[in-house]
Amino acid sequence: MRVCLYLEAENVVARSGFRTAFARHLQALQRMGIPVTTDPSEEFDILHLHWFGPRSLYYLKRAKQNNKIVIAHAHSIGAYDFKDSFTLSNTFAPLYEKYLHYFYELSDAICTPSEHAKRLLQAHGITKPIYVISNGVDLERFRFDEQARSLYRKRLGLKNFTVFCAGNVIPRKGVLDFLEVARRLPQFDFVWFGHVWSPILAFDIEMHQALDERPPNVKLPGFIEDAAGAFCAGDLMFYPSYGETHGLVLFEAAALRRPIVMRDLPEYALAGFRNGENCLMGKTIDDFCEQIVRVSRDAALCMRLTQEAYRLAEANSLEHVGLALRRLYTMLLERRAR
Repeated sequence: MRVCLYLEAENVVARSGFRTAFARHLQALQRMGIPVTTDPSEEFDILHLHWFGPRSLYYLKRAKQNNKIVIAHAHSIGAYDFKDSFTLSNTFAPLYEKYLHYFYELSDAICTPSEHAKRLLQAHGITKPIYVISNGVDLERFRFDEQARSLYRKRLGLKNFTVFCAGNVIPRKGVLDFLEVARRLPQFDFVWFGHVWSPILAFDIEMHQALDERPPNVKLPGFIEDAAGAFCAGDLMFYPSYGETHGLVLFEAAALRRPIVMRDLPEYALAGFRNGENCLMGKTIDDFCEQIVRVSRDAALCMRLTQEAYRLAEANSLEHVGLALRRLYTMLLERRAR
């Protein structure tokens, strides 16, 4: 078995979850000793595509003509995760969704990172078999490091209990709520790790105005390659996103044993998060403020939440991902042979 794991335009998506998932899957396969290439011009038995651009479509069709197995990795569902992201995204969301449907239906199988994403794809009429495999967390890399904490706290000028979030700075991620919570809790420091797009690419008047007028306790250091080290600077992850197919940074925070406060969404329950057990959830600004203050004052609660959340990180480790990918590839090859 030889697999081609392909990510089109890797430099373009260098600061996105697409590249992170691709890199984690590549690492997982290498740890499992599965022969893998990232060059679709080489020989392979299975083509596993992590994006859906024109070159990916070309390689997909060529692989099918050569009787190779093709897996489309559904990082995106369609309008669900495309709306409220970039300029004119809401206008083009229906067309974007139709193209994704066309692309995914050309494959032999679809891989997606969560049960929630699988259910959405099925609800959208996808008929190809869908398999859930996490994007994966590198537990060796995402390990709390006191030295990294000191380094990044000094670099970012953090002196108080620090609330952090990570992801592209777009409306869907709940940026406005993050800023409002920071305004109501001036005694804490707030940091959002993630690329701040120009208004040309991510045009949202309300969000950009709020960013320009953000309270002084909010820091926006942009995208940081060393996410594991940077996250150590924080004391609590606050994740106010309005919708996620996986929410990989939640599992990364869990691996670092950082307590998590998140929006109460049904997809998180499917992923194993339980309010009051391994995280705290809220629906309103008041809820979020109350939960953050509660964790900051209760060391026992913090320890209990982080210990339980770490179990979720373990379940999404690269070792588990590698085993799941090998089982999927083996099954598809055996099915083709029959």
